Amino acid sequence: MPAILTHDLFGRSVLEDVCDLLPLRTNAEQEAFLLGNQGPDPLFYLVIDPLMHKWSPLGGAMHESSPAEVLLAMREAVARLEGREGQIARAYVAGFACHWLLDSTVHPFVYFWQNGICAAGVPGLDASAGSRVHAEIERDIDEMVLYSLTGKTVGDWRPHENVLAASSQELDAINKLYFYMALWVYGRAIDPRAFSTAVLEFRLVQRVFDSPSGRKRAVLGTLEHVLTREPFSLVRSMSHRTRAEETSDFDNREHRGWENPFTHAASRASFWDLFDSARGRVLTTVDELLLSDEFDLAAARELTRDVNFEGAVREPQGRDGVRTW
Repeated sequence: MPAILTHDLFGRSVLEDVCDLLPLRTNAEQEAFLLGNQGPDPLFYLVIDPLMHKWSPLGGAMHESSPAEVLLAMREAVARLEGREGQIARAYVAGFACHWLLDSTVHPFVYFWQNGICAAGVPGLDASAGSRVHAEIERDIDEMVLYSLTGKTVGDWRPHENVLAASSQELDAINKLYFYMALWVYGRAIDPRAFSTAVLEFRLVQRVFDSPSGRKRAVLGTLEHVLTREPFSLVRSMSHRTRAEETSDFDNREHRGWENPFTHAASRASFWDLFDSARGRVLTTVDELLLSDEFDLAAARELTRDVNFEGAVREPQGRDGVRTW
C-alpha cells in the first residue's frame, strides 16, 4: 500500500495530465487508469475466496519483486492486445506505474512509523502485530488525504462506491495483462479470471468494512477478537472513520528527522513532501514506460532504480531465471 483512498486520489490528482500525455479519451480508459493506481493490492483479497485463494500470494510476490521485470512484462503484454482491449490495458499500466511510484516513495516512511511503534515497549505490541499497525497508519493517512483533497469524509464519500470502478469488459482486458505477466515473470499460468475476481472481492470487503458511524466496525472488531484471540483488530485498523481532519498523527508535518529502514538514509520529509515527490515523477515515468520506442530490461532498471513496491532494492533475475512464489 498506501491504502485505497490515497492511491485513488493520487491517480485523480494526475489524471488530467496523463489523459493529455497518452491520451486517454474514453471513460473506460480513465476508469482503467484509476484502477491501475491500486496496483497489485486487489490480489490480496483473493485470500477470502475458497476457489481462488491460491493465487493471493501473487500480490505479495509483485510487491517484493524487482519492479523492472513486472513493468516490462506489463508493457509487453499491452503490445499483445489490440483495439479497445489494448487501449484499456495501456491505461491500466499507466495507473499501475503510479501505484509503484507512490508505494516505493511512501512505504519506507510507513515502515519507519511501524517499526517504531512495534518497538516502543507496549505490552503485547511487537513485530507480530506489524500488519495491523501498518494498516492503522495507512488508514489514518487515508482519512487525512480524503478530507484534505476533497473536503469530504467517508460519511459522504464511500470507498466502495467511488473506488475500483471498472466494467466486466475492462476487467477482462486487465486479466490478460496479469496472465501474461505471471507467466513471463514468475513462470506460473494463473487462473485467467484471477484479477477480475480479486477486484470483486476487494469491492465486497470495502462494502463490509464501510462503517461511517463506527457501529458495524465495533461489532466486527469484537467478533474478530472472539474468533482469533488476536489483541489488535485488523478490521478496526482497516475500516475508515468519519474524521474531518486535514492532519494525521503520522504526517510528520513538523518535519522531524526519520530514517529509511531499507537504505538508512536520513530524511525530514513529511507525508505530503513524499506524495508530491512521487507525483512529480508520474509523467516522465509513464512516458518512458509506454511511449519510448526502446524500453528493455536495462531501461526498466534505470527507470525504477530496482526499488520495489516496498521501497527496498531488488535486482531482477532476468528472463533466464524466473521468480517463483
